[in-house]
Amino acid sequence: MKKILFICAGNVARSQMAEAFYNKFTDSTNATSAGVLDFTPKKYAHPIPEVIEVMKEEGIDVSQKKVKLVTPEMVLSADKVFILCPEEKVPDFVLKSSAITRWEIKDPFDSSTANFRIVRDQIKQKVRDLIQ
Repeated sequence: MKKILFICAGNVARSQMAEAFYNKFTDSTNATSAGVLDFTPKKYAHPIPEVIEVMKEEGIDVSQKKVKLVTPEMVLSADKVFILCPEEKVPDFVLKSSAITRWEIKDPFDSSTANFRIVRDQIKQKVRDLIQ
């Protein structure tokens, strides 16, 4: 089975949701996630409360998932890399990978729980489509 890497700005919302859905739907641990903003893992240990809440509604507990910064090793070891944030924020070592696919998903950070649900459902559908 392929190793998948989901990348977003902070690894506190979108990429964590994508990782959780992929691993649940494939009954695996083949997906991981990371962020591109180096200050985020210092500021947040785990996904933000809104993400924990909306994923719990799906029967998925992400409360203990760690917030991680993307590394060259993560990118090299992935068969597929999905970028869920604007490319101008993404390091060159990620963009040079031939394994990248871009997903247009709006950052829900600092918005309503209802907006987090919309983003969650978009990610859920994209992950389902990916697995098909």
